[in-house]
Amino acid sequence: MRTPAVIASDLDGTLLNDDRTLSERTRKALAAARERGMAVVAVTARTPYGVDILPELHPLADTVICANGAVFYQPLEARMRIWRSIDLALARRAAEAIAAALPGAVFAAETGTGIVGQGPYEDLVRGTHWEFVETAGEVFDRVEQAVKLKVYDPGLTGEEMAEAVRGADLGGLDMCHWGEFGMLDFNAPDTNKATGLAAWCAERGFEAADVVAFGDMPNDVPMLAWAGRSYAMAGAHPEVVAAATATTASNDDDGVAEVIEAQLEEAASTSRER
Repeated sequence: MRTPAVIASDLDGTLLNDDRTLSERTRKALAAARERGMAVVAVTARTPYGVDILPELHPLADTVICANGAVFYQPLEARMRIWRSIDLALARRAAEAIAAALPGAVFAAETGTGIVGQGPYEDLVRGTHWEFVETAGEVFDRVEQAVKLKVYDPGLTGEEMAEAVRGADLGGLDMCHWGEFGMLDFNAPDTNKATGLAAWCAERGFEAADVVAFGDMPNDVPMLAWAGRSYAMAGAHPEVVAAATATTASNDDDGVAEVIEAQLEEAASTSRER
C-alpha cells in the first residue's frame, strides 16, 4: 500500500475529541508523521479565528484549509489567503431564492475575519467575532466579502433544508448540509473541501493518490471521494461512510491516530525489508 505524502483531516468530530482538544496520542501521531516527511493539513468548516483557539494544533499542521475550502491559513504566522469568495450580488440573489424555499431561515455571512448574522443566531452561537443585524439584506450590506454563506432553520434538519432548496436557482453555489442540525453552508461555485485541498496539493506537486483523508460529516464527502484513501469516523453520517474507502474508530477513540500509526509502522517495515 502506498505511503501517503499528505494527511488531510477534518477537525470537529474527526481529529479533535468531543471536548474539542487534541488527545496526546493524536498529537504524537501527527508529530511522528511530520518527522517522516508527511504533510499534515487540517481541512475544516472553521474560519481562521476558529482555528486560532486551537494552539496545540498550530505547530502540527503544515496548513489549515478553512471555510470548507475557501481560505488557506498558516496559523503560526497568522497569514490568511482567501482562495475563493462569493460574489455578493450572487449571494443576495441566492438568499432570496433560499428564503422563498425556507421561509423560517435566517442568514449569516462569514468574511474570514468575522461573521455577520441575523439576530436568531445570537442565542445559538454566543461567540466572539459576530455582529448581529435584523434582516438578510443588512447581512450583505455589512460585509465587503463573503467566504461562506450560512443558513439556519431551527424547525428543520439539514437534510430537510437541502431537499427544500433543491432545484432553486442558487447560481451554482456549492452547498453542504449538517445532517440532523438545521443548517446549510454555501461556498462559491466549485469551492469545497476537495477543490481547496486539490488546489493546495497541486501547488506542491501532490496528487489525489498521495493523500489520505478523514471526516465525519457531509461537508467532508467531496474530500473523501477525491483522496486516494479516505476514512469515515465511527458514527459518521451515512453519506460519509458511502464516500470513504474505509472506516476507523471514533474521534474520542483516536481513530485518525490509529490509522496514522498503522501507516507509519507499515512504512517502517517496508524500509527494514529493503
